[in-house]
Amino acid sequence: MRHFIKRASPLLDLALSLFFLTAATLLGTLFYRLDFSDSTIMMSYLLGVLMIAVGTSHRIYSLLCSVVSVLLFNYFFVDPRFSLQVLEPGYPVVFLALFVTSFITSTLAVRLKDAARQAEENAREREAAAIQIENERLRSTLLRAISHDLRTPLTSISGNASNLLSHGENFDEATRQSLYRSIYEDSLWLNHMVENLLASTRLENGEAKLSFSTEVLEDILEEAASHVRAFSPNHQIVVEAPAELILVRADARLIMQLLINLLNNAVKYTPEGSTVRITAEKRGGTAYVTVADNGPGVPDEDKPKIFDMFYTGDQSVSDGRRSLGFGLALCKTIVKAHGGEISVSDNIPHGAVFTFSLPAEEVPLNG
Repeated sequence: MRHFIKRASPLLDLALSLFFLTAATLLGTLFYRLDFSDSTIMMSYLLGVLMIAVGTSHRIYSLLCSVVSVLLFNYFFVDPRFSLQVLEPGYPVVFLALFVTSFITSTLAVRLKDAARQAEENAREREAAAIQIENERLRSTLLRAISHDLRTPLTSISGNASNLLSHGENFDEATRQSLYRSIYEDSLWLNHMVENLLASTRLENGEAKLSFSTEVLEDILEEAASHVRAFSPNHQIVVEAPAELILVRADARLIMQLLINLLNNAVKYTPEGSTVRITAEKRGGTAYVTVADNGPGVPDEDKPKIFDMFYTGDQSVSDGRRSLGFGLALCKTIVKAHGGEISVSDNIPHGAVFTFSLPAEEVPLNG
């Protein structure tokens, strides 16, 4: 019915009316040859008028076709056939009954069609309203999360900067260096959070254009590990790759960001001196990368939600930053954009293992 409701062209409505009147006449001819009763033949025209009422965009078509169906029935099936002359005195009453029945049928069909159209419009309006409410809810959640998470590093930066400006000459060198380092680390955290937010938004909205190319997986792993090592000197980050070359079809920039997010997450939740291990392997046409740490791990109740936007669980971080939950949500978005999967599992005896997959490519044979 929805297909018919959307029709609005007068030519289409006229063609549809002619089609159903012709079909009704052909069906009536079949009934006539099979020696069916006149009432059965009338039913074919009632059915035709009903279909016209449902299929056309204006009520006038069904009303006109109600009149035309009476004339067609008279012309083709009432003696003398192929004439509009009526010899039987009772037939005018039959014609009137046919017209009234057709009219009532078409009127009911039009009302049902209008009700269906209104119901469809109401459903669309409700859906649009629900989407708007959800967008407003997400926007409010985002604003609350951002205001909460930015307050701590911004307060720290402004406080440390104020102390340096007001009392810097009274501090010893070690104190000044500590304040400088705190400002630098907080600014890095803010920059990383904003990068994750922008990247996640662009990927979710389809605004980011991925640049796929054939990459050596080990090179991406090493580069990401080197980046995190520079800012996490108290953690040991180890890359373990097989002797064979693993090529992947990927956007190297996004996979770097994915790995940095996973490594930063591992560093954040593990004590100093811990080892974070990155491993890679190829199984069939898929490359698998794991990032394993020996921290407290992820509780079972958090595992299904840990990749959701804004979800941070109940774990606390030593520096007091709760984090917006963009990092792991962005990881999932990046992996899905590459056609892969990401999951979290336990690292025995303790810790977490994050595993994601990428489409692998065959290493070309020389010669």
